[in-house]
Amino acid sequence: MDRALWIQFWKTFPFLAIFPIVLFALAYRWGIAEIHRDLERDQHTAVEAAAVATARRLNGIAAVTLMLRDQNELTNYLATGDRRLLGQIAREYLNVARYARTYDDLHFIDAQGKELVRVNFNDGDPSVVPEAELQDKSGRPYFADTMAHGYGEVCVTPMDLNIERGEVERPYKPVIHLGTPLFDAQGRKRGIVIVDYLGQILLDIAKTAMAHAPGETMMLNREGYWLLSADPGRAWGFMFPGHEDQRMGILYPAVWAAMQQAEAGHLYTEDGLFTFFDSDPLKPQYHPIAEATGDPEALHGHGGHRWYFVVHLPQAQLEAMRIKALVVIASIGIFVVMLLAAAYQKILIDQNARRIRRTQLERRAQVDTLTGIANRAAFEEQLAQEHERAGRWRHEHRFALLYIDLDGFKAINDQLGHHMGDQVLKDVADTLTRNSRKGDAVGRYGGDEFVVMLADVPDVQTAVAIAEKLRARIAAWSWSGFRVGASIGVAVYPDHAKRLGELVRLADEAMYISKTEGKGRVTVSTGHPHH
Repeated sequence: MDRALWIQFWKTFPFLAIFPIVLFALAYRWGIAEIHRDLERDQHTAVEAAAVATARRLNGIAAVTLMLRDQNELTNYLATGDRRLLGQIAREYLNVARYARTYDDLHFIDAQGKELVRVNFNDGDPSVVPEAELQDKSGRPYFADTMAHGYGEVCVTPMDLNIERGEVERPYKPVIHLGTPLFDAQGRKRGIVIVDYLGQILLDIAKTAMAHAPGETMMLNREGYWLLSADPGRAWGFMFPGHEDQRMGILYPAVWAAMQQAEAGHLYTEDGLFTFFDSDPLKPQYHPIAEATGDPEALHGHGGHRWYFVVHLPQAQLEAMRIKALVVIASIGIFVVMLLAAAYQKILIDQNARRIRRTQLERRAQVDTLTGIANRAAFEEQLAQEHERAGRWRHEHRFALLYIDLDGFKAINDQLGHHMGDQVLKDVADTLTRNSRKGDAVGRYGGDEFVVMLADVPDVQTAVAIAEKLRARIAAWSWSGFRVGASIGVAVYPDHAKRLGELVRLADEAMYISKTEGKGRVTVSTGHPHH
């Protein structure tokens, strides 16, 4: 495109581009909103699935606890006190530990807190603990809590790390204690059965359930301490002095506040997107055992039970998703705008080509095709415009019309051919054009007749002087030894005529006089204007 088209393009195209730009900006906003909706939906599905899966697994453990309570050997022992039955009880526990592979310890504890039977999992190699190594558990919170419950009730402790001999076992071993009280035939409370469930299994279940959701998976206890975290250094802060600040309420106070006000939800913060689900794993709706026992409160938590399942998408990842969406939308938008620009350029180019073509056609309609000067119709239009302009002036405004006929042109045409004749006409037209003033007009009426309009001449003498100059310049030409002359007739407005048609006639007649009285001369009209 030429410079003018580029200027037109940049003046108008930005306004055309506004619509697609606004459209793609709205598409980006819609895309970001859709990304957020998808994230929130996926994360909510994940945290809810984790809550349901862990609660149902907890129900299964409670069912096993009640099954151990109803063990035949245990029932017989409570009835007879025969210690030989303790070995049979231990063997049953050993089989449960060996085949289930989900229990760290299985205990039978008497009413005084003394272990009578204990089976340790031993990392996959379960064994019965010798009598000499059995411990007094009366000081453990789960003992008193379980003993306080009634028949058919299962006491569930919060998940923590296993403690042996007063120390946290290493490597860390998360456990949940489930216990149920034992009654003999007379309804006397004789002790408890305790199942130490490997809490890591529950954590793995939660992690798997939330794995498909984008972000970091978390599981917290009721105080907001991490049980499961992408940062291992944050987990189990409540188990160690000096780590009390490793909890949600301290590190993410706004998120923790939101979690206290709703069972489930989403929160966008400067740290990213948090999606949470508040779960009470002991609620009856999670547990067929409640229906089986007819007791909606069959499961009891020590001090209340609550787990929070959280998926956290860090701000950096959230921004990366937004940037990716921006890049996609921007790429499509740039492509569309470029296509629009190319199409608009094509339209401008086509319009310009049509305009040039139309101008050329108009020019051809107004220009003599051989000489390039105005044809008769175009010249007469210019002459009419000058006549109209002169008529509007209050003071006299003169313009002159020169009517020119070439002398000797026919001889050149006949002897040198039409090609040379055409060249003569071109050279004469060029001579008239180059020797005319600004504002003058030159035209060809046809054949070897030319006309010149002299705009704004002060008097008749000036018009005659210009005509003589043109005659002399034409006479100076030579074509293969041949020359032409110019017979010129001059008529001046308003000296000779005020009506345009009359002016043309007088100039033509003056030219004819030049032609008949010797050729190669300038003749001024003798006409007078009619009033």
